[in-house]
Amino acid sequence: MNDYRNLAADLVAALKKAGADACDVYIGTTANFNTTLRLGKIEKLQQSTSKGLGMRVFKGGAQALTFTTDFNDRTVKDLVKETMDIVKVSNADKFNGLAPKELLGNYDGKLMIYDDSLANVTPEKKIELVREAEECGLKYDKRIVNSNGAGWNDSRSQVTLATSDGFVGQYRTTMASMSVRLLAEAEGVKHTDGWFTFHRYFNKLDNPKAVGEEAGKRVVRRIGGQKIKSQAIPVVVSSEVSGDFIDSIFGAASGQSIFRKASFLVGKVGQELFSPLITIVDDATMPDGLASRPFDAEGIKSSQVTLIEKGVLKNYVCDSYSARRLNLTPTGNAQRSYQGMPGVGATNLFMKPGTTDPKDIIKSVKSGLYLTELNGFGDNPVTGDMSRGAVGFWIENGEITHPVQEITFAGNLLKMLKGVTMVGNDLSFKLGSVAAPTFLISEATIGGA
Repeated sequence: MNDYRNLAADLVAALKKAGADACDVYIGTTANFNTTLRLGKIEKLQQSTSKGLGMRVFKGGAQALTFTTDFNDRTVKDLVKETMDIVKVSNADKFNGLAPKELLGNYDGKLMIYDDSLANVTPEKKIELVREAEECGLKYDKRIVNSNGAGWNDSRSQVTLATSDGFVGQYRTTMASMSVRLLAEAEGVKHTDGWFTFHRYFNKLDNPKAVGEEAGKRVVRRIGGQKIKSQAIPVVVSSEVSGDFIDSIFGAASGQSIFRKASFLVGKVGQELFSPLITIVDDATMPDGLASRPFDAEGIKSSQVTLIEKGVLKNYVCDSYSARRLNLTPTGNAQRSYQGMPGVGATNLFMKPGTTDPKDIIKSVKSGLYLTELNGFGDNPVTGDMSRGAVGFWIENGEITHPVQEITFAGNLLKMLKGVTMVGNDLSFKLGSVAAPTFLISEATIGGA
C-alpha cells in the first residue's frame, strides 16, 4: 500500500492556505478478497481494492466535508477549493472543531494488528480451507442434509490522518475470517446454524475441521426444540450472546446519546446502577485486539476507558463534538470513514470476567433458561427496556435438558444487570471485538406459549 502521509499533510497545508481555521484529511484504503462456496462449488469469488480521501474543514464555527476516490493531483486541488466554497455557506455550531491538541498522538505499545503473511496466502489455499470446513460440517451428523454456504473473507487496510494541529499518523490492519452455515432436518423440521473463526493473523484462525464440526454441533443441538410457557425465571446468559448486553450499555453511554437525552444513563455518572460484579472496559490498546489502533479517527492517542467499575457508571464515551456538548474530555472513541463525520464507536469492549466456571453457574439454577441467541430489534435506548426473539436451552435441576424454541426474552437492562449474581471466567473475543463472559440474571421475562 502507498504511504499517504505526505499527501494528507500537503492537503492540510493547502486547506489552511485557502483560509480554513482548522481542518483534517482522512484517507482509507482496503484490499479485500472474499469467496463463497456451497456443496463444494464456488458461488462467488471477488477480489477488490478501494481507496478514498475525505477533507473536513472548519471556518467561523461552520463545518464542511467532501470526499473523493480520485487521487489525481488536479482532482484533489479542485476539491480543496470546493470544500472551502461549501464551508462558507454552512451553518455555524460553536461545538464544532478538531480534537484537543494536547490529546493527539500515537500509542507506542505493541498492538500486533497487521499480519504480513496474509498477502502471501493464495486464493487457491483459501478456497481449499473453506471447502474442507464445509465438508467436515456436512459429515458431522447424518441429520445434516444441506449447506447454506461456507465463506472466506480477508482484508488489508490502511488509515492515514493529518490535522492542522500538526498531527500526522498512519497504521495498517489485517483481518481474515472463515465461516460455515448448515441445515439439519429431523421429523420434518428444518434447523439452521453455523460457526466461524476470524483473527488479525492468518495462523491464529481455527482450523477448518474445528470450524466445520462446531457448525455441525450447533445445528444438531437445535433438534427437538420445545415450547415453554411465559414466565419470569433465572436466565444464564451465555458468552455467545452476553456481548449484546455490553454493546447496549456502550450505546447508552455514548456522548451522542447523552447530549440528545436519548439514553437511560443521562445524568447518572457516579451512581451504582449495576451489579458490583460488573466492570466494563473499552480498550483500544489491547495487543492482538480485533479493534485495536494507535489513535482514533480524530488523532487522539489510544487508551483504555472504564465505563462501569464494580457496578458504578464512571464515564460517558465521547468524540470531540459530543465531549464539547457535555463539557467533558474526549475518550478517544471517535470512528469514521473517509465519507463521513466522526462519531462515537467502541473498540475492544468487554466485561471483565469473574471466577466461576460457566458449568457451575448452570448447576446453580433449579429451573431456568440458558440463553444462546438473541434475534431482531426490540431495544428502547431511552428506557432500557428490551424485547427480542431468543433461542436457548431449558435448565432443570442444574442440568441442560432440551432446546427451547419460539420464545421472546424481555426485561429492563438496568434491572436485569443490577440482578446479576454470578459472572463466569470464560471471557473470549472469538465472536468479535465486543465480548463478555457467561453471567446469571436472577430474573427475566420469557414469553412463550
